[in-house]
Amino acid sequence: MLKISAFAKLAQTTRRTLILYDEQNVFKPADVSPEGYRFYNYDQLYELSFILTLRKLGLSLDDIKQISSDSGKKSPNLLLTNLQDRVDNQIHDLLAVKQSLSTRMVAINVETPIHRDQPYIHEHQQQTFWQSTTLHDCSEQQIAQAFSQFYKQLDPFASINGKCSGFVLDLPDANAANFSNAPFRLIKEATMPINTDLITTIDRQAGNYLVIDISNDDPAICKGIDLLHQYALSHHLTLCGPLWQINMDEDIRMAEATTAVLRLEYLVSD
Repeated sequence: MLKISAFAKLAQTTRRTLILYDEQNVFKPADVSPEGYRFYNYDQLYELSFILTLRKLGLSLDDIKQISSDSGKKSPNLLLTNLQDRVDNQIHDLLAVKQSLSTRMVAINVETPIHRDQPYIHEHQQQTFWQSTTLHDCSEQQIAQAFSQFYKQLDPFASINGKCSGFVLDLPDANAANFSNAPFRLIKEATMPINTDLITTIDRQAGNYLVIDISNDDPAICKGIDLLHQYALSHHLTLCGPLWQINMDEDIRMAEATTAVLRLEYLVSD
């Protein structure tokens, strides 16, 4: 027989855990000496390993006691079915996290050239975005609440997948004077259908866009809009709304966690 410390080391757990399991009637030693020393048999390792695995999966000690009890061993269907469902859900979530992280790694490793404060033409393929409800108040509190609600309604792992995010603004004619009062929506590149009436989609249609990369602050944004307007006039281009404001670095998930570079885009009419 093994003393408690030796048995704990063999089972890759702690002496404290074994004492707790004994006190909670979850896993008892094979023998206890008159002096109170706990002793365990080698063949108890399998049962303890099973219990430790159940704990890693998040089962409570009460759940484990039911599964490990004599009646539970004879009729474990309901508890084990619930456990199986929990494991399946965890596997599903972990696979979704893996996919989101893989997508994010691809996005991080693709370098997008940045041309600060210089308008240029960029061709886009059609792209679909999830969008929030229309917002009119751009106060810090309102935007923070909107971000929280928007990402709560999306796929749980959408915020970490590295896909495009930003805003779409109802700002026709590239008029910077109307920027601060322009209605806007939060957007995130769509990767799957969302089954909710609270989330709709918007398409950024394929075509040539007049684009400028600018710093992420209101004066720089207004200056960027003015530069787009001047470029369009001097090159006889017709710009079609809305204004797309795309984050070029990290995703925005909270108002205070903003990207360093924004890309402003207007579709150029044929």
